[in-house]
Amino acid sequence: MSVRPIARVAATVLAACTAVGFAASSAQADNPVAGIYVDQTWHKGGYCEFRPYGEHLIVKDRDADGHSAVAELTVDGYGTYYYWNSNGYDTTRDVDLDFAEDHHVTLRCLLGDWQGTPTGGIIWDSYDHMLEWVTTWT
Repeated sequence: MSVRPIARVAATVLAACTAVGFAASSAQADNPVAGIYVDQTWHKGGYCEFRPYGEHLIVKDRDADGHSAVAELTVDGYGTYYYWNSNGYDTTRDVDLDFAEDHHVTLRCLLGDWQGTPTGGIIWDSYDHMLEWVTTWT
């Protein structure tokens, strides 16, 4: 076999490997689910999760501490929203949202004591200071 056919085979193999590499990396490019705990001295009092497929927001109260779990969801182009789970310990609130595709989403999980307004009663320093927020895309 001469050098020219070997080079052609090598180029074909390289192109195929590159195409497979691009396909694999694009399939794993985005982590679809963004989840974060709210942590007050390692109790993990709440858990918030955004699932882009179907735009679901999950807000869990994980500690019988008398506080509600609160999700702060910021969607580029839409604004910032607050979703409360005031149903007590060991409950989950599943909010079915409706946002257009391809928007950047930032999620933060907090604790609060409901005072009648979306932000009234939020304990602003209750978030996990090691991992303040998580992001994904709709």
